[in-house]
Amino acid sequence: MPHGKILLMTPGPTLVDSEVLLELARATINHVSDEFDSIHLGVVNNLKKIFGTSGDLIVLPGSGTSAMELALRSVVKRGSKVLVLKTGYFAGYLADGVRYLEGSPEIVESELGKGFDGNLLDRIIEKHRDVDVIAFQHVDTSTSVANPVSELAKVEGDWGLRAVVDGVASIGGMEMEMDKWGVDVCFTGSQKALGVPPGLGIVAFGSRFSQELDESSSLSLYFNIPKLRREMQSTKNYYITPAVNLVYGLAKSINNILEEGLENRYKRHRIMAEAVRGAAEKTGLKLVAKEGFQADTVTAIYLPEGVIWPDLYRSMKAKGVEIAGGLGELKGKIFRIGHMGQVGYNEIIATIAALERSLRELGYPTELGTAISHVQQILAGYGN
Repeated sequence: MPHGKILLMTPGPTLVDSEVLLELARATINHVSDEFDSIHLGVVNNLKKIFGTSGDLIVLPGSGTSAMELALRSVVKRGSKVLVLKTGYFAGYLADGVRYLEGSPEIVESELGKGFDGNLLDRIIEKHRDVDVIAFQHVDTSTSVANPVSELAKVEGDWGLRAVVDGVASIGGMEMEMDKWGVDVCFTGSQKALGVPPGLGIVAFGSRFSQELDESSSLSLYFNIPKLRREMQSTKNYYITPAVNLVYGLAKSINNILEEGLENRYKRHRIMAEAVRGAAEKTGLKLVAKEGFQADTVTAIYLPEGVIWPDLYRSMKAKGVEIAGGLGELKGKIFRIGHMGQVGYNEIIATIAALERSLRELGYPTELGTAISHVQQILAGYGN
């Protein structure tokens, strides 16, 4: 068994800063009090900076899946035709959400390891002229494929379609400019690059779409967009009880993010991703995501021949590092390393060192120190 704490290097939940955890231990206060109303409004307004929108934004108790459902309810009506761009396992969630809302999903799947660019999307829409909405992941954690949101949103706008973006594995770790790019709806969860424990779903609306939003569409008791929008303006417009202590933590984490600076934060994520990918390739391992479509928040790597996932997981865990396995068609074929949120360069070094030892222990021929040396050179090259 490892000595000390486990280093959490999964693609979610992610590491949580001790300052954020301490905020969770604060006394719970009345959710309609002046004090909490001020905290909550500050969270909503600061999140808009991270999403890049001046439109409405909703924070509600729930997972990223709850945010996905709320986002879909804002654009999907009975009979709506939604083009779902599939770059991995979680596109299935988008398609299922459309079906539950009595819409019709049209799934177009990319080549494994690749996403969609603007030219490809334009050709796809030409064949699906009857769609109303296009939905896709910014980053699909199952493959670590990243789509170029700005490119895709522009094409969707040119065709007059709504754009729904799953930003669960990107918001807070990769750039998002909803208003500038023309993204209508984007959502995330608290437990990824925002660096907060699981439990909050967040949905942001582009400024233009906020003005055009049909509040009567796809309402339910819980996912009631007009009532939730009013509560975001002031918690005194009480509809559902906010997750008070998680909001404390989110407020602290967002303050830390903005203090780091979004540009600096995104650069740090790019460097960490480059270091992990470079270390894997230096060790002779193959990446799932192809060049040009690689995420800055998670890296999916094929297991080498002779190494099985349960053994690698146990070996890494015994060395104090927890990573994730594959999902869907890639289950048992890959492993995934999350590098987002509060993860820093030292955690990357520790993870790669443990990976080298584990692979060698499991019979994979690798020279200890090769991958670590490569990581060190990358970090030093950036002045870190």
